[in-house]
Amino acid sequence: MADGLRVMSSYFKRSWSYMKDETVAAIRFDTEWKKEMPMFQFQKVDDLQDWIVGSDADIGGLSEAYWGLTPKNSALFWGTMSTKIPEGVRIDRSGYAGIRSQQRPLTLFHRPRYDTTLFRYLAIRARGDTRQWFVNLQTESIYPSYLWQHRVYFQRPGEWETIMIPFRDFVLTSNGYVQKRQIAMDRAKIKTVGFSLVRQPGDFSLEIDWIKAVNSPRTMGDYDILEPGEYLDAQGGLRKLKPGESLREKLGGNIRIFPDGKDT
Repeated sequence: MADGLRVMSSYFKRSWSYMKDETVAAIRFDTEWKKEMPMFQFQKVDDLQDWIVGSDADIGGLSEAYWGLTPKNSALFWGTMSTKIPEGVRIDRSGYAGIRSQQRPLTLFHRPRYDTTLFRYLAIRARGDTRQWFVNLQTESIYPSYLWQHRVYFQRPGEWETIMIPFRDFVLTSNGYVQKRQIAMDRAKIKTVGFSLVRQPGDFSLEIDWIKAVNSPRTMGDYDILEPGEYLDAQGGLRKLKPGESLREKLGGNIRIFPDGKDT
C-alpha cells in the first residue's frame, strides 16, 4: 500500500512539474537563445538506473557488458566483446554491446520527450578507447526500428573529451542498415539516447560525465547568428563584406532581404 502511494505521489509530482514548465514556456513564448539543455548527468547510482544494458549475450552470445558508477562520480560502460558463436546456439553472427536511456516517466498529460529544436549540437563529455562507437538517438516514429546514428572516434583515447555532434548530421538506420531514403529526425521528440559498438573483439570502455543539447555562441538550432556585415557562402563558410559592399550585391538572387520594420 505504501509503495503504491509513493508511486502515485511521484507520478503527480512529475505531472505538476511538467505542467508548470510548459505553462511558463508558453507565457514567455520561449524561443530565445539558450546555451544548453542538460539531458543526463551521472553523479550518483540513481542516475544510472534509467539506462538499459544490452549485448549479444541476451541471445546466446559470449560478450560481457557492465554499467556502473566510478569513484569519481561518472558513468562507466565496460566489458569484453566476443564475435564467437557458441556451439548449439542458433544465431548467424555475434559481437554487440550497447546502452541506452529508458524513456522518460509518464505524467498525467503524456510521456515527455527531449525537445532539441533550439540547439545545434548533441554534446557529450566522455573518455573512450580506440574503438569506433555509435551514438544513437530514437524519436517518436511509426517504425520502431528507426534509429538515427553517428559514428564517434575518440581523438585522445583515455582522456576526457567533449564531443559535439550536429543533430542534422545523424543518419537514419533501421536494424543496423543505413536507409536509402533519409528523412529528417523529429528533434522535438527525442525518446532515448544510446551508445553501441559492433564486431570489435576485446575489452572496451566508455566513461561518460554528462550529455547535453548545446549551442555555440554563433548558433541557435540550425540557424547561424551573424554579426552585421557577415554572411555564409555556398559551402557554409563565414565571410565578411568588403567596405561599401551589400548583401544584395554580393549574393544577388540567392538571398531575400526582409525590410526591418517596414511594410513590403
